[in-house]
Amino acid sequence: MLDQDDKKNTRLDMSERENSELTQDERKILTWYREMSEVDRGYIRHVARLLASALLCVES
Repeated sequence: MLDQDDKKNTRLDMSERENSELTQDERKILTWYREMSEVDRGYIRHVARLLASALLCVES
């Protein structure tokens, strides 16, 4: 788990309006993501980039 300083540094800049538009599931996922280690977040970003790249190749 991250300490308070780390949590503050990993927060996404979202206005209160944007934050209020999140569904309960989206808030849970965002909280879960923020509590992950940097290594785990890096892995998820890597997989997301691979999936996005594959999707672009399929659409081409």
